Amino acid sequence: MGYWGTVVVARPQGLLVDQDGMSGFGYQHRWLRDLGDGWQLVETRGWNDPPDLVGPCGAVAASTGHPVFAAYVSDGDCAVMCTAVPGVVGSLTHLWDTSGPCGVYRHQPDGMPEPIGRSVDDVVAELTGWSTSAGLRADASVLRAVLDHDHNAAWKPADDLLFDLVQGLGVARIGRTTPWAFPISRRPFTLITELMGGLASRARSWAVYRRAEEEDGDSPEPAQPWEGAAIALEEELWASLYRPRVDVMALARQVVEVQTAYDEASGDRAGRAAVDPDRLFESLFAGLVDGTLQPDDPEDSGRRWADERATGVD
Repeated sequence: MGYWGTVVVARPQGLLVDQDGMSGFGYQHRWLRDLGDGWQLVETRGWNDPPDLVGPCGAVAASTGHPVFAAYVSDGDCAVMCTAVPGVVGSLTHLWDTSGPCGVYRHQPDGMPEPIGRSVDDVVAELTGWSTSAGLRADASVLRAVLDHDHNAAWKPADDLLFDLVQGLGVARIGRTTPWAFPISRRPFTLITELMGGLASRARSWAVYRRAEEEDGDSPEPAQPWEGAAIALEEELWASLYRPRVDVMALARQVVEVQTAYDEASGDRAGRAAVDPDRLFESLFAGLVDGTLQPDDPEDSGRRWADERATGVD
C-alpha cells in the first residue's frame, strides 16, 4: 500500500500539532518536522479521509496569522493541494495532472466540490505568490519541474513529489521527525489505535453500521459503553504524542480500562468470566512497569523511512 495522508505546512505559535484548526485535517498527527524560520510540517490522517482541505486551511491561516499549504495524498499515486493566506483560501488543485479532477480517487468528502482544472503556469504563479506572502523565496523552476513531472517517463511517488514541492516553496530544510513522548505504535497503545482491529477503529466502524441500519429502518443494538471511551481515548493518545511531560502510565491505565470494558462486554455474550484489570495490566504492560519499554522503534513506527526525507540537520 502506498502513502495515504495529509501534509500541512504552517508557521504556528507553538507546535503545529496543537494549533487551532489543525483537527480539521485529521487527528493522527504522526510526524512533526521543523522547516526552519518558524515553519513546521505535519503529516496527519483522520479516520474517514479524505478531509476537506479548504475549511482547515482557512482556519489555520486565521489562527496563525500566516499562510498555510496543505495537500492530501492518495495511495502515493496523486494528490490534491490547497493554499491559504489569512482571509483568502485558494482553489483545490489536483496533482500531478492539474488540468482537472482525478478520474480514479475521491479527493474530497462526499458532496463537496472536486478540484478545478488549471494550467501549470497558473499553479506556479499561485505557489510563488504564496511563498512571497510567507516571507520565503520560491524557486519557480523547481516548482514547474515538479508540477510537470511525467509519471509515464519516470515513476516517482506522489508523496515524494509533494516533499519536492515543499522544498521548492523556499523552506530552509526538511527536518527530521520530532521524537514522540511515548511509543504509540507499540503495545499497549495499539490495542486502541491500530487501524485494523484496534478498539477505536472497531467502535467507529460499528457506529457506521448502526447508522446504516437506522437508515434502512432497522433497530440496531445500542452502543456499548466501551465504544465511546475507545474513540475518546484514541484522540487523547494522539493529542498527547508530543507532550513531553505526559503521564504515560496513566494513559496505559486508561487503555486497560477500555480493554477491560470491551472484554467484559464480549465475555457477557460468550459466558466467560469477568476480567481482572490489575492482572491484565501486569500481563500486557510489563514493559511499562519495569521501565524496559523503549520510547520508539524506528523500524516498527516507520520513523526510519520518514527520516529519509530530511534534507538538513535540525
